[in-house]
Amino acid sequence: HREIKKLPNIESLLVKGLPSHRVLEIAEQRSASMIVLGSRGLTGLQHLLLGSVAERIVHLAKVPVTVVKSPE
Repeated sequence: HREIKKLPNIESLLVKGLPSHRVLEIAEQRSASMIVLGSRGLTGLQHLLLGSVAERIVHLAKVPVTVVKSPE
């Protein structure tokens, strides 16, 4: 995509571990200026049982976070 070329320092990683913890850890290690992540948009009982990784990251991140909801 041409838009991605406009962001010269964009990086995508695949890592193992607890998602919210690892995202925040890697963002700090890499001195990220922003975190962009997807969300399935679970609600109700599913959200209550599974929690929201995106929600935890938004609340704990030291940098701006953009959450992109996946289409249904």
